[in-house]
Amino acid sequence: MPWKELSVSVPHEYVEPISYLFSRYGKGLSTQLDGKGRVLLRTYLSSGSKQRLARIEVGVKLVAAVEPMGALEIRDLPDDEDWQNSWKSHFRILRIGKNLVIKPTWLEFDPTPEDIVIELDPGIAFGTGYHPTTDTCLQAMEQHITPGMKVLDLGTGSGILTLAAAKLGAANITALDIDSQAVTAARRNFRRCGISKQVKLGQGSVPHPTAGDGQFDLAAANISARGVVDRCPFILTALKPEGLFLASGLLKTQQEEVAEAVEPLGFTLISEWPQEEWVTLLYRAPASPPETAE
Repeated sequence: MPWKELSVSVPHEYVEPISYLFSRYGKGLSTQLDGKGRVLLRTYLSSGSKQRLARIEVGVKLVAAVEPMGALEIRDLPDDEDWQNSWKSHFRILRIGKNLVIKPTWLEFDPTPEDIVIELDPGIAFGTGYHPTTDTCLQAMEQHITPGMKVLDLGTGSGILTLAAAKLGAANITALDIDSQAVTAARRNFRRCGISKQVKLGQGSVPHPTAGDGQFDLAAANISARGVVDRCPFILTALKPEGLFLASGLLKTQQEEVAEAVEPLGFTLISEWPQEEWVTLLYRAPASPPETAE
């Protein structure tokens, strides 16, 4: 069966929406650095998949209307070229922070004793580590997760932050996402990496039956400014006194909006990780909930 290779070069901040589009309608997904601030994404389609191709073309045009990016390139593969191996050849080992390593499952890698290796399945779109907010979340978690912690991963996507938390020594992790496809992808990664027993995976957001009051030492919410603003009261409820709240998926221009929602609850900003137009913020919860005015 003839196949086509689809590729497009996008700014960092649009890696995840285009990745989601490619992974939903295409076969396989590869991400490759394409100069400063850009990533080249590839996926594959059989030549007969006209409806899927049309959906991808419309989706790329919609994103391009918001942010200029490269044109969608379509290449016919030779009959003897295996797309399943072709797309894998574009993946590379990705280093983040001091010791974290994101490794596609099929690549060989000889880690040093200090390396903390996170393996992801082929075709996973969200949470590859290429988006600045995923990158900075991982940096923050590497610096602040200590063995035995209980962690909440809100908006888990591929589960990359949960995988990192487990590798960094977290005893228990609750991973939530509103997208059923993300939950399926995360479950596959957790099983393959052997961490299913220490992870409670669910669909939805907080409040949630799996996220009890005062349960977590650290909550990571790599979602959006609006999501952080809406969910922060419930995140506070789920955290232990003086627990850590990692707020991400935020543009720098949205930092004040987030502060106006979070700080009146008693959260204190203790660190931030800016990258390009994005920022990840680390807050500490109050020692006790603030008193409500009568």
